[in-house]
Amino acid sequence: MKVLVYRNLSKDLSGEWLASCINILSSEDIDYKVISDDDLKLSEKADAMFVLGGDGTILNLTEFATNNDIPIIGVNAGKLGFLTEFEQCEMSEAVSLLKKGELICDKRSNFLCKLNGKSYLSLNDIVLQRIKVEERGNNVTTLDVEIDNIKVEKFIGDGVIVSTPTGSTAYSLSAGGPILAPGINVFSITPIAAHSFNQRAIVYSADSLCKISVKSECATGLFIDGIYAQQLKNGETLLIERNSKPTVFLRRKGFNFYNRLNYKLKDRTAEV
Repeated sequence: MKVLVYRNLSKDLSGEWLASCINILSSEDIDYKVISDDDLKLSEKADAMFVLGGDGTILNLTEFATNNDIPIIGVNAGKLGFLTEFEQCEMSEAVSLLKKGELICDKRSNFLCKLNGKSYLSLNDIVLQRIKVEERGNNVTTLDVEIDNIKVEKFIGDGVIVSTPTGSTAYSLSAGGPILAPGINVFSITPIAAHSFNQRAIVYSADSLCKISVKSECATGLFIDGIYAQQLKNGETLLIERNSKPTVFLRRKGFNFYNRLNYKLKDRTAEV
């Protein structure tokens, strides 16, 4: 068995977590390789990858893990840890369960989107949103949305969020979108600050092709899992479809999405 280990340097400044993970893997005679950001453009073979960080760290590793067919074992070093399965104090348990083959696969759909000859992979969401590039200009963006070449809606406002079930509990939820359970074959489109009472979130089949075209001079930015990718001009169209490869997480048996939803998101104001 071979595993990869990636740590978020900003979360593990002293290297304590990395050293602990390495010691546990060594004690279980598991072959490991520590990888850094420079390795994420390479091809790797491994049975699993330990990610020491938060949800953002996992999102940054989605493309690497998915393209290389490597399941992710998330160890929480962030605040929310919605995507992670283990806390730092549970690393020994995580390694033991992995060695015994007692972790289960949790397959998550992700997006493949294309714009101007570039392709992007997204686990959570794809956002088209107005951005400020000049002091003056249109204050709202207009976006035409098509599903399987059928016009669905013209969204006028700050933009739209196209979300996977995994991402439905992130930005989309904050904007009033629906919670989608993992494993269901749907995606959602949620307007951001729509300038109409009639514009609401839309749930559509994940087997469909979604096209979003900019129909205004307002500067509109493309964001992939929260990271700015590029700007769209008036008349340009973004293509969004389900990627052929899922992103795979390894979890304990008995993983319950609804329990996690209640535990992690029930009352986050209590942390403030």
